[in-house]
Amino acid sequence: MLQVGVLSQRTDEIPAAVQAAREADVAIVCLGDLAGLFQTGTIGEGSDTDSLSLPGVQQQLLEAVIATGTPTIVVMYSGRPYNLGGLEERVAAFVMAFAGGQQGGIAIAEVLAGIVEPSGRLTVSVPVNAGAMPYYYNHKVKSGGTPIALHFGSRYPFGHGLGYTLFEYRRLELESATVPIDGEIVMSFEVANVGARHGVAVPQLYVRDRLASVVRPVRELKAFQRVELSAGEAARITFRVPIDMLCFTGMAGQRIVEAGRFELAIGASSADIRLRTELDVLHAPTRTLPRDWRMESHSEIRRA
Repeated sequence: MLQVGVLSQRTDEIPAAVQAAREADVAIVCLGDLAGLFQTGTIGEGSDTDSLSLPGVQQQLLEAVIATGTPTIVVMYSGRPYNLGGLEERVAAFVMAFAGGQQGGIAIAEVLAGIVEPSGRLTVSVPVNAGAMPYYYNHKVKSGGTPIALHFGSRYPFGHGLGYTLFEYRRLELESATVPIDGEIVMSFEVANVGARHGVAVPQLYVRDRLASVVRPVRELKAFQRVELSAGEAARITFRVPIDMLCFTGMAGQRIVEAGRFELAIGASSADIRLRTELDVLHAPTRTLPRDWRMESHSEIRRA
């Protein structure tokens, strides 16, 4: 575990931060990790943690600034998820910046100023608490068929990300509701910017195998597309997914595709599903995939 000695425990400068926040229209609090290998930091190889709490005295700093009543933006520079000790609902905005590199500061300033639309989406799930770890969006249903416990799960799910406008998903169409076991799923839908300003949508396609010879995940990401739309503008997105991508490792240790029914779900994240339909992979002998199987989906954008 991390040695406490490598982290500053000083709190004497928090009053100055509080005073600065009181005099400001908006406070920006930058939190996160100290990089270092093997317990010389809070993140890095060999620097594990048993908690989702912020390292050092950062929680005290955040609590003090929020208590001023000044709208507070949190920018998290981190290689792992942290929680804000229950303050998530009290911050004005919460930006997960990860490690931005030498241009990270400029990028964050442009996003916070509204010059650039935030278009990143979470590549991990931020768990509700440490007891929910490990939590991942493509978990399997329990053997008894019951869902994950209500106090588990994610506060911010895989694929999540907000912007400065709103999008509507509509008019889902399947090219065919039945596809041969060596065929391709072709589906399209419309994304419309129904907000007041330019924005970026990242629609995501998730697939669920309804019945298989082994337990399968509740959903798996198979395609996504980034699309920029002006206020009032709409675009039609087409996803093409080879049936090969519905494969899994069977009991014999080989990668196979089975016939059956699959749920297709279009969402703004893994937990924000907007459109659903189902498709049947035509019954045929189970297909064992060759070494060079088709593992890439493709997408097209056609503006309305």
